[in-house]
Formats: sequence, structure tokens, C-alpha cells
Amino acid sequence: MTDTDKVYLGLLQDILDNGVEKDTRAGRVKSVFGRQLRFNLKKGFPLLTTKKVFTKGVIYELLWFLQRPCNSHGSMNIEYLVRNGVHIWDDDAYRWFKSEIVKNFTSIDGNRIEYMVCVNDDEQGVKPYYEYWMWNQLRKNDSEWLRNLSKEDFLDLVLQRVEIWGPFMSKYRFGDLGPVYGKQWRKFGGSGIDQINNIITTLKTSPNDRRMLCLAFNPDDLCEMALPPCHVMMQFYTRELAITERMEIFKERSKQGLIPQKYFEYVNNNKASSVSDADACYDMADIPRYGLSCMWTQRSVDVPLGLCWNISSYALLTHMIAKLTNMAPDELVGSLGDCHIYMNQIDGVNEHLSRKGYDVLPKLIIEGDQKVIEDFKYENFKIFGYMCDPVIKIPLSVG
Repeated sequence: MTDTDKVYLGLLQDILDNGVEKDTRAGRVKSVFGRQLRFNLKKGFPLLTTKKVFTKGVIYELLWFLQRPCNSHGSMNIEYLVRNGVHIWDDDAYRWFKSEIVKNFTSIDGNRIEYMVCVNDDEQGVKPYYEYWMWNQLRKNDSEWLRNLSKEDFLDLVLQRVEIWGPFMSKYRFGDLGPVYGKQWRKFGGSGIDQINNIITTLKTSPNDRRMLCLAFNPDDLCEMALPPCHVMMQFYTRELAITERMEIFKERSKQGLIPQKYFEYVNNNKASSVSDADACYDMADIPRYGLSCMWTQRSVDVPLGLCWNISSYALLTHMIAKLTNMAPDELVGSLGDCHIYMNQIDGVNEHLSRKGYDVLPKLIIEGDQKVIEDFKYENFKIFGYMCDPVIKIPLSVG
């Protein structure tokens, strides 16, 4: 069993042994408070081997978080995920849609909405047929059709990019979630601060800075979100690598054919007679001088389902930023608040605790020559040697 599995399963056992039972908004749980987990990224990519992790979903969700919202109100939309076969946010988007419909549509007179549509037609041209159909349905039975829209029909409208206009919202498109993670990471506050890009710039220019933080929890925006952020902050930290660590990176890159022959021969012939000479040689070969660590802070942790996902996601982000800044992924730290197991998850947890997993972590390779965070694509990420036990079916509590 890997250290990653041991740390994760240790927290599950801790909650079973020491957790306090209580009722929450989404169901009854056992929970503990205030735990810290550490993962050595030099040993491999921290995917659980005691159950299969949905790596496709982890990658696509992170790429989605890293998109800058292009609409005026900064809402993130599940369309990108749905089109790529990732449905982890569907239930939250659908739940939020229904709550917004009940809150905003039930008291609006149908004739008023019809009048607005006619005005929009005169001013902006003819709307597509499905928008006429939607408005006609909306006017029936005091919005009953929208309030009772099935999840399947909802997802169809997400893929059609249908928008709802009205006096109750500046804009809503089926699948909107409000200003969740990506909005906060890339366009925070009224001035639209790009926190991710600021961190990358600081790592390149002042790697020992102690203010390399990114916040997702913005109190001004919470009421506009389908779900307040669970992982609320990340912080980055660097340390200078020892010469022996740089040597190991050099050897690994040599095996991959990434080091020009002249540098390989220089080191092998012991032309570097001192540590400073060796460092200079490694600098010429573009070997990282710094190790990059990330600590994420999470207020609420669904340990059986969400935590393994969060570990993988923040490890992936650390690798991406390390590549952009020519650093080596070093350590990942999770600083966790309310760590809980829902009572309907305990059977799955017990099955998970009975497993032994494998002894070796997989390796992540990021292909391509990315210059900015937007350059990363799904096909750039290759995970090698991932051996794992089967998926465990564990229920998700939404809300």
C-alpha cells in the first residue's frame, strides 16, 4: 500500500473511531475537525490505489476551473463538463436552477414576459425556434413547466446553450452555477483579479514571497453561488533544491531524452569540480532550482467521495504551475476543517478500509511546451503505471 493510501485510509478510520454524529443540511454524518494530510509529490502522483479515481473528471474539472469566465456576471456553466462527459456538477446545477425558478418565476405575469420577448425580437432580431418554444412553455400554468423540468431535459437545454432573460435576473443560461471556483480564481472581486496568473508571475520573479495565495471563498458572492466553495484557499511555497536533488532530476530527464547531449557529457565527465560549478551546469541544462509545494485549505470535506478527488486535483495544479515556472513538484498539504462521512456511506467506507491496494504510485507526464496556464489541454496529461482496485459505489449527498 502506498503512503497516499495509508494517509487517506487513516483519516477514514479516524472519523469512524472519533467522529461526532450530527445532522447537517445534506444528511446525518460522523465528523472530526481540523486534520492535516501530507503527500510527497517526488514519490509519484498521489492517486489512490485502493480504489479507482476518475482521472478524466479530475483533469477536465481543473481545466474548467482555470477558465476565465467570459460573461459579464462571471457565472461558471456546466456545459464544458457535460460536453466532455463529466457530470459531477449536474445535480448542483439542476438543484440551483429549480430553486431559482421557484424564487423568481412564480410571481411574474405571463403577459409581461410575452411583451418582453416581443420587444427583444424587435430590437435584437428573430430568436431561434427553441427559445420561442421555451417561452411558450414558460407562459403555461404559471411557469409549471420550468419548475417541473426533468434533469434530462435540463441537460438538453444546457447543450443548446438556452438563455432566460427577464426582470428577475440580468441573465441566466441553463447550466449556470454562479461565480464558483473559476470566477474566484481568475476574476476575483470587482476589479477582476487573476489570482492564478499573479501566483505564476510571483513564482518567476520572487519565489520566496509569502503572499502566494488564491482565495475561492468570497463572502460578497456566496448568495449568487449554487454551492459555496468547499476548498476555500490555496498557498504556494518554494525551497531551493539540494545539488543531489537536481542531479536526480537531471538523470530522470536524461532517460527521457530531454537533456542535450553536451550537458549530459559535461556532468558525466565530472567537469563540474564544485557545487557551484554543478549548479551552473544544471542551470544551463534548465534543471529546476526550486521545489514547489502547495497547501490547500478546505472548510468541508466529504472524505469517502470528494477528498481523493481534491488530492489529485491540487497535485495536478501543482504540476502544471511547476512546469510553467520551471520548478519541481515537491509536497502537497491538505489543511482540512470539517471532515465527515455520511451515514449512508459507511458500508462503502468499510469496504475501502478492507483493501490493500498497490505499492507503487503512478507517474504524471505533461506533454507540450506550455507558456501560460490556458495552454494546457486534456490530451497533454499522461498518467503511467496506474494500478488500482475497482471503483467503490458510494452515494453522493448534494447540497
